Amino acid sequence: MRKWCALLLAAWCAAGWAGVAERMLAALPATASGTFVQRKTLADVEVTITSSGTFNVVKDKSFEWKTLKPLPSTFTATPESYTITANGKSTTRALAELKLSAGLRSLVKGNLTALKDVFDVTEAENRLVLVPKTRELREFVKRATLEGTDFPSRFTLDYVTGDRLEIDLVQSR
Repeated sequence: MRKWCALLLAAWCAAGWAGVAERMLAALPATASGTFVQRKTLADVEVTITSSGTFNVVKDKSFEWKTLKPLPSTFTATPESYTITANGKSTTRALAELKLSAGLRSLVKGNLTALKDVFDVTEAENRLVLVPKTRELREFVKRATLEGTDFPSRFTLDYVTGDRLEIDLVQSR
């Protein structure tokens, strides 16, 4: 769970370059919240697991990803740490322990330029494709795609294992 949350945040942050990216970033308010539906396809067993919940981003302060179904859990990140809560138990760790901690830190602190060191970004109509630059990221991520016009509405993550994660975001108005 931590890896894809971190990558989602990093991808969201990467919306700091060129046309589509600038529109997405400009549309993001100081706080953004909404709902998500997530589908994780496990290639080896040809199974798709669907979950849903809410998200909340407060620029420069925090990111919360709350899964409501099928298993309630919460992932919260701040500039210094992240906390995962499930089954009534919580674990808090330093943000630097995540492979994409620079991306998370960039989001909550508002430093978008640091992501250029982590991803190659290409842009098409209403779509950003991010390919990891670092060996560490390339070991588990093939590419991430972020789509939307005024707000990031779909995030797709292709793993090197063949697994795929698709997340549809709906911003609260």
